[in-house]
Amino acid sequence: MPRSRCRPFLSWGRAVCVGVRPEHGADKVVSMRPAGQPALFAPDQPVSPCLVDWHEAFAGLDPALSRPFTLRFDRDPYPPVIERLRLPVRPEPRDRRLCELYLSARINNVLCTAGASRVRIESEAGLDAGILAAVKTNLLERRDAFSNMSLHFLHGLIETVFGDRLTIAAGIGPAADSDPGPDDGAAWAAPAAPSSAVRPGTALAINIGQHLTSWGLVRLAADGSAAVTDLSRRETCPGGAPCCLTSEMPGIMAEIRSRLGAAAAAVDAVGISLAATVLEGVVRPVAEFGLFAVCPPSALPTAATRLLDACRSTFPNRPAAMLNDAKAQALFAFHHAGGRQAARGGHMLAVRLGACPCLHCLDAHGQSAPGFDEYGWLVTRACQEQPGQPLFSTPRLPLSHYGVAAAAHELGLLARYNLGVEEAIPFFYGRLLSSDPLASHEAARVYGVLGAHLAMLAAEIHRHRPLGAVMVLGSRANHLDMAAFTAMSDGFEAFAAGRALVPGRVGRVLLADASAKAGLVGAARTALAS
Repeated sequence: MPRSRCRPFLSWGRAVCVGVRPEHGADKVVSMRPAGQPALFAPDQPVSPCLVDWHEAFAGLDPALSRPFTLRFDRDPYPPVIERLRLPVRPEPRDRRLCELYLSARINNVLCTAGASRVRIESEAGLDAGILAAVKTNLLERRDAFSNMSLHFLHGLIETVFGDRLTIAAGIGPAADSDPGPDDGAAWAAPAAPSSAVRPGTALAINIGQHLTSWGLVRLAADGSAAVTDLSRRETCPGGAPCCLTSEMPGIMAEIRSRLGAAAAAVDAVGISLAATVLEGVVRPVAEFGLFAVCPPSALPTAATRLLDACRSTFPNRPAAMLNDAKAQALFAFHHAGGRQAARGGHMLAVRLGACPCLHCLDAHGQSAPGFDEYGWLVTRACQEQPGQPLFSTPRLPLSHYGVAAAAHELGLLARYNLGVEEAIPFFYGRLLSSDPLASHEAARVYGVLGAHLAMLAAEIHRHRPLGAVMVLGSRANHLDMAAFTAMSDGFEAFAAGRALVPGRVGRVLLADASAKAGLVGAARTALAS
């Protein structure tokens, strides 16, 4: 299991945030600012590490003791993103550091979801030069120590998509409170739903992951139902050694065609979901990362074309489409597993606890807003500051296959039972179902911590995309069934209690045993709509 390296910030105690009941793995920490208190948090009490609590503290600053700021994110050709916040006028040293960290977190969370190449921090009186320098250091220089997810990837993605390096600057501008500017929500809105409907037919759906590639034939019927047959898989890179996907793709397609045999004649379209950023159907590879880690630089600009050419040469005269694997799974959840109904007119967040978190958000029409959608880089908690260590943590561990082990580690249970990472899931799942109430309660605490992390993630997304439902794709490998999900949901509710910025009443739905086919169905839908 990758090490999160995240320790509590300052004197915060446990890294799980306040408001989660002790039985769900966290100490109760009082962190709200008393009325009239000029500080962000009461000086004589610990500060919450949760970013959602920081949002509340900064939003509650006394207007007489704070100043409005506007964050402008330029991401041409997409609509700009506008963020608004308040900062204290003359912060004490602790609050000054919180301002530096909070600004950095706010900027990071827009960059990894919406994307941008230029960020400008504006107010009528400008931004303190020292705070600006700290923010630039955090995001531009601490690329391997900003969070437990490397910002080298995010910086590379920004250059790939926008053609420029990320810049952060401050300037004089109208006060955020008095200048409404563009609609803050416009940049987060998806384009109008396409007129072309998904036609009935059979698509060859392929999911290309970091380690395994799976495929199957997906038959979409006129009534919207989907049937998956001819499931198969192989190592993405033969022998497990790193390979360049653009070079390996012809071999992958040839093997698929050979294994399908006569069934290949039924293919009407080809849909590919892959573990890489895909914007508007075009893969955006980042040098030295993921499926393109060992590709020569000269192969990256033509990667999207070469991948599609490999499909079209193997299956000529059939339309081919590409999309991110998380989006493919979200499309399945929305259209084929009740996500549209569960969201009740709001946005739907799909979550799969894979080797890495697989996360995507769709609006009420099943559409995505244009942007990076790299939710794995969202920061949700701050860490204790130590040289070379991360400032923030992300959902990378708790909402992945390693989540049970990570949660048990937070509670001190891995050491207590002398468990390895891979042993954690069957061990605590077995205790969850145990007839021993103490064992079952202890395991429920572990899953409750996962639910708290899910609530933290939902709160960050909910700020821009009001959530109506969270759809969790279960799997046999993770033993994520209704018993485990119920304990997770209890942790979600416990964390949300007393926090107005957490969507505590959002619908939470488990799609049991759905993760194996979800991405294939979503890829097939995209292919048959192209």
